[in-house]
Amino acid sequence: MKDTLPKNELGPSTALLSPSQGLSGETSDLRRFIQALEDAGRLVRVREAIDWRFEIGRMTRESRAPLLFENIKGYPEQRVFSNGLCDTGSIALALGLEFGTTRKALIAEAKKRAAAPVKPRLVETGPVLENIVQTSDVNLLQLPVPHWSNHDGGRYLGTWHINVTKHPETGSRNVGVYRMQLLGPWQATVSASPTSHLSRHVAKAEKQGRPLPMAVAIGVSETVVMAAAAAYPDGMDEYELAGGLAQEAVQLIQCQTVNVEVPAQCEIVIEGLIQPGVRVQDGPYFDYTGKPNTNPNAFLFEATRLMFRSNPIFRGTSIGLPGAEDHQLFAFLAELNLVDFHGSRIKQVVQDLLLKQHFFRTFQFAGKMGAVVRGKSSLRSHSRRFE
Repeated sequence: MKDTLPKNELGPSTALLSPSQGLSGETSDLRRFIQALEDAGRLVRVREAIDWRFEIGRMTRESRAPLLFENIKGYPEQRVFSNGLCDTGSIALALGLEFGTTRKALIAEAKKRAAAPVKPRLVETGPVLENIVQTSDVNLLQLPVPHWSNHDGGRYLGTWHINVTKHPETGSRNVGVYRMQLLGPWQATVSASPTSHLSRHVAKAEKQGRPLPMAVAIGVSETVVMAAAAAYPDGMDEYELAGGLAQEAVQLIQCQTVNVEVPAQCEIVIEGLIQPGVRVQDGPYFDYTGKPNTNPNAFLFEATRLMFRSNPIFRGTSIGLPGAEDHQLFAFLAELNLVDFHGSRIKQVVQDLLLKQHFFRTFQFAGKMGAVVRGKSSLRSHSRRFE
């Protein structure tokens, strides 16, 4: 393990870099968002010892407030954050607006920002480089990955994160959110629909007989997650959408073992490869409809490098209940016309309407019915990412 930067707590991290390196204006990293929630009286710090197995997930589902777990059994000096976007006020804070901003004003401002994307900027260093673990020493079990529900088949590494890949032929970048189940010290599933941008990238790589390089970033700014979860057209850069939503360029660093870029101020980065021609079972997983589903054709991801901030904050969430933060995010994106569950136009109109009206139970019911019709138990779409 290599310590390259001084330890930094929840406060601003811009002192780690000089203005010439491009991070002096960065305001939208996860730690500043957590601080904004605390300043608004919204953050709940859970200081008693909590078990990563089921307990974090149970408390997340029972609460309608942002939770920062600071004492996780077996994981000293590591934290887990959940429920960050649990309501309109929290979404407003994530965009740098006042907590009391009305939903109408929030949507109007977000639409204006989404229409003005900002290109990301490559920088040389960042807080995520505080600790670096090379290939032979990578052990993802050293991260406080929760077992979110007793319905789940295991611990889920990826529930509120980003997956970054590039098209093997064009180099076009895709930033998405595809669920990931932890399989062992350096392996995890990647669950993606056949029509997703990620699956297209994998198909091209497999045609060439090569693995697909991918980076997983956990604890990115909420605007980056918003953009990654959005139905953004193929070939367009989600980092630019995130920059527009935040009104500042996303600062990126170059990964070392894979040719992709990740946010410099995120909490955890896992570099690795999706292995060609290999499919594994993902799940069961308690999904957005409120029922477990299984994907028998998930991709296999193998880690090649790990980076993380000191005293890292693992960002994740437990979904399955009506109005959980994945529903809140879907509703927000629906207002921006950035949700696409794929299917008939009528179905899309109905789903958008349910989300915009916050009819989350009906939305779940519609999802269950759609799964039955298709003989599957997930949305299988570009924006089904939190399934």
